[in-house]
Amino acid sequence: MSESTIAAISTPQGSGGISIVRMSGDKSFDIIKKIFKPINNRALDKEKDNRMMRYGHIEKDGRIFDEVMVNFMKGPNTYTREDICEINCHGSMISVRDILNLLLDMGCELADRGEFTKRAFLNGRIDLSQAEAVLDIINSTNELSQKQGLKHLSGLLREKIEEIRNIELEALSRIEYSINFTEDGEDLPVDNIIDFMQKAYDEISKLLATANKGKLVKDGIETTIIGKPNVGKSSLLNVLLNENRAIVTDIPGTTRDSITEYINLGNLTLKINDTAGIRETHDEVEKIGVQRSKELAEDADLIIAIFDRSRKLDHEDKMILDMLKGKNAIIILNKIDLDSKISKIDFDDSFKIIETSMVSRDGVDKLEGAIFDIFDSKELNKESLMITNLRHERLLNSSRKKLESSLDDIKAYVPIDCVEVDLRSSYDDLGLIIGETVSDKIMDKVFREFCVGK
Repeated sequence: MSESTIAAISTPQGSGGISIVRMSGDKSFDIIKKIFKPINNRALDKEKDNRMMRYGHIEKDGRIFDEVMVNFMKGPNTYTREDICEINCHGSMISVRDILNLLLDMGCELADRGEFTKRAFLNGRIDLSQAEAVLDIINSTNELSQKQGLKHLSGLLREKIEEIRNIELEALSRIEYSINFTEDGEDLPVDNIIDFMQKAYDEISKLLATANKGKLVKDGIETTIIGKPNVGKSSLLNVLLNENRAIVTDIPGTTRDSITEYINLGNLTLKINDTAGIRETHDEVEKIGVQRSKELAEDADLIIAIFDRSRKLDHEDKMILDMLKGKNAIIILNKIDLDSKISKIDFDDSFKIIETSMVSRDGVDKLEGAIFDIFDSKELNKESLMITNLRHERLLNSSRKKLESSLDDIKAYVPIDCVEVDLRSSYDDLGLIIGETVSDKIMDKVFREFCVGK
């Protein structure tokens, strides 16, 4: 338990119906008792009022700060495992700020980013992966990402990591026995040790196989719209967003830099990049934009390539088609309201091809179905557990690599004490995921991503 009592605003800034100011620490009850005056004049009681909402005013030296509802929660059965008090006041920034300042004057310390969740971790209520899941839930952009966050928060990832660590521990214990207790240099048979190591390797590989899906769920599908100038890229973005986000004119090269927006399609989130038109140009600024377009297309999970149906294909169009090779891509033939110079037969039929008019919006509704055909949200929903956190993915990769090295060594009859080094390091990497062994530097990196008050 921490000695200090911390306080912070736990709701977003801005005006609203209600805001919450939260305290956590041993002084929480004493402080709230001094400044809270219940309407019925019955003083707060630490036992009777545990987890009860009380109505009244925050007052000090004759000044009424606000009409509030106070909820005191006695530790250890709280979010931080410390005494917690939440003051529900009106959502005016003046009321919230004044109440927070009063708490600080009464002996609280201003909470750091994520300090409430950090205390929950340090006090053993949650592990580090569950703490990170709290942030994932807060930042979730779709139903699937929220569900995965809740699964991690429930401890599903911790249970899986502990299961793999126990398998590795079985191998380690046998290696330790061989090192310390066998006589005349006679080790235990290695086949049993290899079986445990191989099983751990396979389980780690199964988890890592979900990382790409996890990235799509958490961060959204990185989607890049490409095409020559004036084919309708910015118009498509505006149609999808249902607002005039990008400038649309008849002048080629209007978009010189990328524009990024997020939209939700069912259970999926698209992170859409509208890019500069791809063409040969002598304009230095436009050249930079074209190069940026190519880089975004290279890194994209999905490319939406737009072609002007009223123009014949030229070498620039063919250059764009070359960019689609080996990628998830949807081809849009735009401007069906004009005379056609090209058709679907001019394109590789391995790609989904949609004919549209951005003016009338005909055909745009087919885009959503085409995206679902490529990224099956129902299939993503079947995954019981996905790796959605880059830190977890890197540690799993590191653990697997060390385990693979250890497996190679034991199969090559390397001395058993040398095999133990990489295996133990693999075991420790898994422990870093759940915070079994964690440095202050890692903790600071994790919790500084949080907002103040969580």
